[in-house]
Amino acid sequence: MVNYGGDEVSALVLDPGSSSVRAGYAGDDTPRAIIPSDVGHRIDAINDDATLEDVPMADASDPGATLAEKERALAKKKAVLSRLFVNQIGPSMYRDGMEVTNPMKEGMVKDWETFSGLVTNAFPDIMRVNLDEHPVLVTEPPWNTPANRERMAEILFEEHRVPAFYIANTGVLNSFAAGKGTALVVDIGRQMASVTPVVDGFVLRKGLNYSSIPDYVHRFAHDLLVMQTQQRKGIDLLPQAFISNKQPVEPNADPRFTLRQDLYQKSTKTYRDWAEAREVDEWLQSVGGILDSGWNDQAALRHGTKQYEFATGYNTYFGPERYLIGEQFFNTNVGGSWARPQSPVPKALMDMLSAALKACDPELRQVLMSNVVVTGGGSLLSGFTERLAHELKGHFPYAKIHAPGNPIERRYGGWLGGSILGSLGSFHQLWISREEWEEHGKAIVGQRCK
Repeated sequence: MVNYGGDEVSALVLDPGSSSVRAGYAGDDTPRAIIPSDVGHRIDAINDDATLEDVPMADASDPGATLAEKERALAKKKAVLSRLFVNQIGPSMYRDGMEVTNPMKEGMVKDWETFSGLVTNAFPDIMRVNLDEHPVLVTEPPWNTPANRERMAEILFEEHRVPAFYIANTGVLNSFAAGKGTALVVDIGRQMASVTPVVDGFVLRKGLNYSSIPDYVHRFAHDLLVMQTQQRKGIDLLPQAFISNKQPVEPNADPRFTLRQDLYQKSTKTYRDWAEAREVDEWLQSVGGILDSGWNDQAALRHGTKQYEFATGYNTYFGPERYLIGEQFFNTNVGGSWARPQSPVPKALMDMLSAALKACDPELRQVLMSNVVVTGGGSLLSGFTERLAHELKGHFPYAKIHAPGNPIERRYGGWLGGSILGSLGSFHQLWISREEWEEHGKAIVGQRCK
């Protein structure tokens, strides 16, 4: 068996997420390629004459397919890749009729063709590496399914021809990045949040808790902005691409801008939804926050207001409502009079923490609470770690939080953990080689990657 690891060959680390896909060399302290997961595509970009109905739908990986069917399927996949608009020429560059999709759903890969295009963009296009020369370590969420893990191995072995593969849990990798073998990992992503007990480098599955609370917070923010209040009208979240020109106006005054009707009418709903979501994200990062000692109307008023201007030129001052958004992470019962997304309310963060600890053995609880690792881009919201520390201290006086101040370490903790793991010389024995994949098939993924 060929050994991969240490100084023999540089391993690659791939960390797919709902906001971005991170890729780089094991042993580095930052990813070499960070690609937005949102991807643009146009159906008519396959070619001028063909339609989707004309494209053969055979799967190249189907063992029962004939050689001709496999060749047609591979041609179809290459055509699909050619119509993707990713990275710097992705959705941020407007195109008529462009749809916007994301291959990730609930933290897991769902659209494998689009994901494969992102892998191609990350490694051969940006990093200029040949995937058939480097083993690849891929990260996965703690709740990933066996079928998804096997499909990931299949994509990398069969389509990208990697010589060796391994898939590792982000809960474990985040604890490694923090220098801990045992930890309670609190990961706040773009769509999902999770609380993962890690004991001696292994996930304690019975204590795993996760929910879509970040997605709920984002939709709450969107509904709050477009809703009319006593202080202001509902805000039009048009992106800059649709604005021809605008004039400065006083706070709360109606915006004066010229809409590019030609572009707006040719845009798709998925593009407009994506553009609105980005406007909400920018607003939330600029003025959003969380009160460090729990929700209190007077405290929210004492923190003052912040002014913000939208792409249309409309600007206003935001007061207590800017703290109301982040409060949803901890208490979804606050703010019902402002806005409420029309969907089931997911489990809040403290509920997940309580459920995770109750599922763990009593003798482990103090060790876990003394090693709480906070990670994920969503945890960078102003005041998040201070509020979490306040909530934990009220219930667990011995709680200790590890939250790196460096945004790179916090945002890309899973990738950094993979970089550490993949660079260890002792790790080479865990790689699944191509020879083992061809001999044992999908079953070896579950046997080797615990």
